[in-house]
Formats: sequence, C-alpha cells, structure tokens
Amino acid sequence: MACPADSGTTTDSASTGGASTSATSGDPSGSTTNAPTTDEPTTTPTTTTVDPTATTTDPTTATTTDPTTATTTDPTTATTTTDGTTTTDGTTTTDGTSTGGAGVCGDGNIEGDEACDDSNLMTEISPSTKAPLMYQATDCIDDCSLTLSLCGNGKMDPGEACDDGNQDSYDECTTSCTVNDKGYHAPCKRMCNNQCDTDVSSGTFTGCGNMEVPANAKGVCYVSTKFFAAQRYFAEGECAATAQVCTGGFLCPPNIGNYDALKDCPAGTTLIDRTTMAMGLTVKTKVCQKVCESDSDCRWNSFDTIWGKSGEFRCQATPDSKGVKICADAQN
Repeated sequence: MACPADSGTTTDSASTGGASTSATSGDPSGSTTNAPTTDEPTTTPTTTTVDPTATTTDPTTATTTDPTTATTTDPTTATTTTDGTTTTDGTTTTDGTSTGGAGVCGDGNIEGDEACDDSNLMTEISPSTKAPLMYQATDCIDDCSLTLSLCGNGKMDPGEACDDGNQDSYDECTTSCTVNDKGYHAPCKRMCNNQCDTDVSSGTFTGCGNMEVPANAKGVCYVSTKFFAAQRYFAEGECAATAQVCTGGFLCPPNIGNYDALKDCPAGTTLIDRTTMAMGLTVKTKVCQKVCESDSDCRWNSFDTIWGKSGEFRCQATPDSKGVKICADAQN
C-alpha cells in the first residue's frame, strides 16, 4: 500500500621612437628643405635643416585610426572586441548568450561539453506504448549530457555509461544506458503468489544482489500494480530497503522490519519517511532510496509493462525527501 517518495581599449600611439609626432616637413622621406632665393633678396636666406631623426608624417607609422584595429582587445584581460559579439574569457557576449566554457543548458545552443540542448531543462517522456521507447531526434536529458534517441542504438554516445543495443534492463546495461549494479534503484523481478499487492515483502525477487540492507530494514523489490487500493508505478521494478508499520485493523498489511529503529541508510542513499492513510488504515513507511544529481543517474528510459507506457523515474526532490534529490517516479 505504501510507496517510497519517490564573466583597455588601446589605440596605436601617436609617438615614434618615444617622442610625440609633430610634422615639420612635408617630405615623408625626412630630407632637408632649403628656403627659396630670389634675384633681389631683401633678407638673409636661412637654411632650415631637418634632423632625419625628427618627427615625420610617415603614413606607415603616424597616428592613424584604422576602423578595423582602432579598438583592440588584450586577450589576457579584456572581455569584448569592437564588434561587441565575441569574448576572450569564454563567458558571455553583449547579446547575453554563452560562448565557450561549459555552455548553458537550456538555451538552445549546443556549446562546451553539452551533448544536446533542446531549450529546456526537462527529460521528455516517451509517448510510446511499447518498447523500445521512441523519442524525437532533438530530445535531450535534463542536464544536456545525453541525447535520448541515441540510447539503445548499441553505440556508446556522449553521456552514456553503456549501450548494449538491447531491450533487457536486467543484464549489465539497462535500457536507460546506465550500468546495472544490482544495487539501489536497479531493475528487479518479483515472483509472488499471495498478497502480492498488499505485502511488498512477500514472494521472492531477483536483481538486487549487491544491495546493502541496513539493520532494522528488509530488502524489497517494488513492482508496479494496478490494485485499486495501492496503485504503484515502478517500471522494470526497483530495488530498495524498507521498514513499515500499519495501524487501523485487520486489513493492515504485515509489518516489515523495525520502523522505529531504522535511522540510517547506506552511502549513496537517503532515508525517506512517508505516512499513508486509506480505508481507515495508517501505514508508515521508511525507505532507503538512491540519491542522484541528474536524470542520467536514474532509469529515465524504463518501460512499464504493467501500465503499458514509459516509466517516469526522474532525479527529483519529493515532499518527503527533505530537499534531497532521489530517483523516483512522481506518479506514486
């Protein structure tokens, strides 16, 4: 009945040889210029000698304003060039977009180490009603690290931990291109004859052989069910450890482990505590569930054979996870 929560403009100097430019000769070659003489001189002719080292107006070195270089950028310190569109520090341009660096997931531009970017921060849910689940070519996982449609093609594409090209999540590689470590959140199968829908600990299960079960809890394999009083969504099954107690009458499912004594969960998991009330029953359940950073840590591509559609395992903080992100199906 109870389910786990699931970022100096410079110009060319007007000086040559350290002195300021003051053009005193019209001869760009720097030769001397003698004053003109006449047949009836009225003044003593003088000679003006121009020091060839003096300032000249050399068109190759004089002060210029070349529109293509008038404003330059020191690549070690500056941030923008005169066209205002590029940067040298790999942060942002004047139009507000990102250049270089790690890229900005969700802006629609594939940059940095992004494998894809479909302009949002969500992992699309496949509309398929049978396996393999199909996705649009541009569909991207929430952190832009993986292209959804490439998972399952048998080729290791960016962001995938594995890809064996088959539809078996119970082998070494899941259909979500994650490694099946047979630990928490791993896919599992449960075989049960009696009280399967009400007693999650009944029957036997496989697929969770490497799960470290803490004291006062019991390892379980949660599976999907359409049972009206306890509908659950666990596509491909989910390995977890739980303790449960119920009050309210004879309809209570059996207690599991020691609910009050279960305080801690193994590394890589967190303790979820949920209370469910239905049909006069109060069921308190503690579950150790896998923590995550993005949807790529969870089985986002799992197919739910019970419900005939895609599962919705996502990396999310649930109402009872106390802000910690876990792999959970929000349908529960």
